[in-house]
Amino acid sequence: MARSLASCRIRIDPEQIYFLKFILEAYDNLTIMSTVDRIEGVMELKYPPELEQDVKGVLQSMAQRLKLEEL
Repeated sequence: MARSLASCRIRIDPEQIYFLKFILEAYDNLTIMSTVDRIEGVMELKYPPELEQDVKGVLQSMAQRLKLEEL
């Protein structure tokens, strides 16, 4: 049986896309990151619903550096 993933869209400083990618990869299997608009820095993150608090915590800890805005 297939499980559905939760998702969220964020906007970050486009120059920080690679930084975010490497940080999220360090958290093995936390999220799947897709670039929606690299010029605007819009990203979509997909993750298991039970890990939502962990995902939000990681994003919150980097919000200022990334100039993160949740969409």
